Amino acid sequence: MPNNYLLVVEGANDEKNILQSVFEKYGFNVIKCEEKISAESYGEFYKYELKSDNDNVVIIEGPRNRIHDFLISFDTEYETLEKLFHYPTYHFSGIFLIYDVDHNDSEDVEIMFDKFNNESDGLLLLNSPCLEVLADTNVDIKRELKFNHLKEYKKTLNKYHNLSGNENSVRYIINHFNEIMIHFLEMNKKEFNENNIMEHPRLIKNKINLDNERVNYESKEDSYVIFRYFTTVLYVAIAYANKLTNEIDNYGIVHSFFENKMNENQ
Repeated sequence: MPNNYLLVVEGANDEKNILQSVFEKYGFNVIKCEEKISAESYGEFYKYELKSDNDNVVIIEGPRNRIHDFLISFDTEYETLEKLFHYPTYHFSGIFLIYDVDHNDSEDVEIMFDKFNNESDGLLLLNSPCLEVLADTNVDIKRELKFNHLKEYKKTLNKYHNLSGNENSVRYIINHFNEIMIHFLEMNKKEFNENNIMEHPRLIKNKINLDNERVNYESKEDSYVIFRYFTTVLYVAIAYANKLTNEIDNYGIVHSFFENKMNENQ
């Protein structure tokens, strides 16, 4: 019997397109939901059709665009995301929430991770500053970037990759995904010396709150973030769905997986 995995993403298009391409290449059936999760959509997400030949990945957009809005939208009565779906508990073998650090307060990030800190009920996977960090070829260079709006960062990356012949950041990420995952996997292993990658989301959350500086004003237009830490743990969802994390000491297994996939595509 196939396993089902749920990915709740922040954006409406880019995240869905990247994850669909990646998981399909890994042999999964991918179902992109047109609906959007909200706290009012209790029991409504039963329209998609699961298949029985391979494991299924369901991708759906989460509440609004930011962690702060997610926390506002979700009432405490919702103990698990599965309650939103017309299926019994444990319908999903793993649930991952893929969100950007963006302009979220450190406190909001902590609350979100406290609420979603395990793959059974939902594990928060953060991208700092956003998913497009996967297309940032300068992540190893120590620098500070101040943004009132992350669209500035995204625009810069898109312009760079367009001039480099990759069309845009999303196309670059799709074409170089395994190589990118190896890079961040190695970077985070060096940072934390942790061989169990399932611990990386928690460790990175702490590092993000320590290094990134958020300055909030009453007006969102005046608020800004100084980003000093550029990273992702998207590889955790990939590794878990491919059943690579059964062993606690799994870094080498996961690294070999991405390395083999990269070599297959060359």
